[in-house]
Amino acid sequence: MIEAPVGFHCPECLNEGRRHRGQAPLPAARLGAGFGQAATRSFVAAPTARPVVTYAFIALCAVVYLLQVAPRLHDAFALYAPDITGLFAYAPLYTSTWYWEFEPWRMLTSAVLHHPSNVAHIGFNMLALWFVGRVMEPQIGRLRFAVLLLLSAFGGSVAILLVSALGLASPFVPTVGASGAVFGLFGALFILMRSSGTSAGGVLALVGVNMVISFMVPNISWQGHLGGLVTGAVVAAVYAYLRGPRQRLWQALALTGIAAALLGLTALGVQLLPMQ
Repeated sequence: MIEAPVGFHCPECLNEGRRHRGQAPLPAARLGAGFGQAATRSFVAAPTARPVVTYAFIALCAVVYLLQVAPRLHDAFALYAPDITGLFAYAPLYTSTWYWEFEPWRMLTSAVLHHPSNVAHIGFNMLALWFVGRVMEPQIGRLRFAVLLLLSAFGGSVAILLVSALGLASPFVPTVGASGAVFGLFGALFILMRSSGTSAGGVLALVGVNMVISFMVPNISWQGHLGGLVTGAVVAAVYAYLRGPRQRLWQALALTGIAAALLGLTALGVQLLPMQ
């Protein structure tokens, strides 16, 4: 049995349940080696598959967090350390037509930053990433999983920008955290489980509770959570439903279309963002 607090079944249980319902196990749809070949395996990976991208992303966030808290050494030990948080956090003003620093890369770099004074922030995100990523990454493949993380993080920042462009939030408030990417995993998990015929009620409850918290608790970016959630679900739908001999081409085109749509929404937000 694979440990999964959000309701994942073991690989054998998943396919056994499908056989009892008269359904065949899902064919493979993997990005990476052999991607152009006919699909021959299910979403369930070999037991030896290691979630390299998951571990690498967790390690990157941990190292960056140490660099974020390093400026405190300046006061304690008179050592200089750059303000990593200030240099790479995202606020919509950095993607506006009226602010003198146009730095759109912050829409992605902010995903590896966390609140330097709140260990629980990075702790929750990394724990959620570890729980979901170590199960999902071997099932869908490393490249697929990396693309899912990247687009979900980007989608979260796009949502932050658009909400500010609509005048519903201040463009001066910086945002940090991998929550957009993590919520993207939640959305993807729901779609992949539904497409495999597995009950996804636990995932739905998990997402619902966390979204309520996002709206109710101050200083939490519900925009980033919602944007990551929707983007992750759309990316997972591409993985789950675009199958077949030419899946490499169709999935690549669909993912390119998602990235282009996010870029288009970013350009729209840049033009509409009001000066406050």
